[in-house]
Amino acid sequence: MTDNQGLLSRIGSNVLLRTAVYYIALFGVAALLWQLPQAQAVISGSMDALLSGSGFPGLGTPSSVSGVGSAPVTLATLVSTVAAAMIGAVALALPVAWIYALTRHKRGYQQSVVQTLMVLPPLVASVVVLVKYSLALAFGLGAVVAAVRFRNTLEDSKDAVYIFLATAIGLAAAVQLPVAAVISVVFNLIVLALWKTDFGKMASYEGERAKRRLEKTAAAMRQTGSFVAMVDNELFEKMTPEQLELVADRAWRRRRKLETEEPDDEEMQRRDVLLQVKTNDPEGSRVEVEAVFDEFLKKWRVGGVVHEKDGTHIVEYAVQLKKTARSADLLDALNAKSQVIGAEIK
Repeated sequence: MTDNQGLLSRIGSNVLLRTAVYYIALFGVAALLWQLPQAQAVISGSMDALLSGSGFPGLGTPSSVSGVGSAPVTLATLVSTVAAAMIGAVALALPVAWIYALTRHKRGYQQSVVQTLMVLPPLVASVVVLVKYSLALAFGLGAVVAAVRFRNTLEDSKDAVYIFLATAIGLAAAVQLPVAAVISVVFNLIVLALWKTDFGKMASYEGERAKRRLEKTAAAMRQTGSFVAMVDNELFEKMTPEQLELVADRAWRRRRKLETEEPDDEEMQRRDVLLQVKTNDPEGSRVEVEAVFDEFLKKWRVGGVVHEKDGTHIVEYAVQLKKTARSADLLDALNAKSQVIGAEIK
């Protein structure tokens, strides 16, 4: 039971493994459904038997069939076909959304794009199945789409490619589900290959030209204003608000560590300072340490844990001292705890 739980946990945390297992399971279910005659028509997209009739009542003659049959398409047939196309589109779009999130997590991405990758394919699939039954509906859909204006601007050109992919999966799911599966698998393989190899990364230069470029870059970085502007344009501009908040917190902690003078009590009462607690057990020590904070601190938050080479750990806090408290009393109370090796304020 423990081994099974470990395997499930590993699959859940590893996106690549989860995607591979998902595709295998999905194709296994499709192979089982292939044994059913009714499912063969839906999965393969060979709708001749379904569309050879005189059409669905109210929709007219099927636009994709030139011949004339004898059996009309029933409401049950239309509903089941639309449902199968939508379910297949969602099933094949899910791993695409996983890979998108995996390859974009460092630079950040819009949640709306991920959700669009899930809702657009079934929508396109359902509409395509419907217009296959009526040429008039197809022209009507074109008029409706032409009248609609979407004013959402995508931050990355690759996001537009993913939106186009979602549309392609929806179209293929309504016509040929195996084709939609091929599109989903091959696209993910290509994206993963580009992501793993960092394809298209700027090549390194050699010789005198490289030396001049390095000297120019180093000179720009020595100028604080130019360096900050370069970081802002090249890095901060592409980050999400959550990532910017984490970077700002990390920069604040780094600056506090570089301070040469220890803050006095008056400074600690006006603004946040850095409290470092050294311990062998970061999780266990937090219970003891944070129990002391209510007595001495006006506010506090956990900054992070630094793992030292000697096996110890430093838990960092951003703290602000109460007006009635003293930093020396705070440090004495912390050092008295059994799991605290030492405490320091910067």
